[in-house]
Amino acid sequence: MKPSKLKRHLVTKHPQFQHKEEDFFKRYENSIKVQKNTMRNFTSVPIKALAASLEASYLIAKTKKSHSIGESLVLLAAIKIVSIMHGESYANELKTIPLSRDTVSRRIENMSDNIKSQLLNRLRGNYFAMQLDESTDITNLAQLLVDVDLVC
Repeated sequence: MKPSKLKRHLVTKHPQFQHKEEDFFKRYENSIKVQKNTMRNFTSVPIKALAASLEASYLIAKTKKSHSIGESLVLLAAIKIVSIMHGESYANELKTIPLSRDTVSRRIENMSDNIKSQLLNRLRGNYFAMQLDESTDITNLAQLLVDVDLVC
C-alpha cells in the first residue's frame, strides 16, 4: 500500500492509533502472528483422529442416519466402550475425534466430491455406453437408474 493511502486509512479508520510509534505496530504484528500460531496448534487435528472421523462419517452416511448421531451417540458410545475395556487414558484420546454435525456433513460432501472426480477421470478420454431408466417405487417416488460401461 502506498504510504499516503496507509496514512489516510490510519487517520480515518483507526484514529486512536495515529500518534503511536512504529515499534508499537511491529509489536502488534508480532503478537498477531503468535496468536495465529497458537490457534493453529489448538485447532489442528491429529492424523489418527482425522482418519477415525472420516471412517465414522462414512459409516454414518452408509446407514443414512442423521449427521448429529456422530457426536450424540457414536462418539459417546466409543468413549464408554474404550474406557471400560482399556482405561481412561485411551478414552481421552477419543475425545479429539471431530464428529460434530457440520464436520460429518462436510466429510460426507468431500467423499462425494472425491468419488465424482474419480469417476470423471475414469470416463475422460474413453468411450463409454450409458443407459438411463426412470421408474417409480411403491411410494410413488421417482427412481433413476444409471448404468455406465467403459468401452475399451
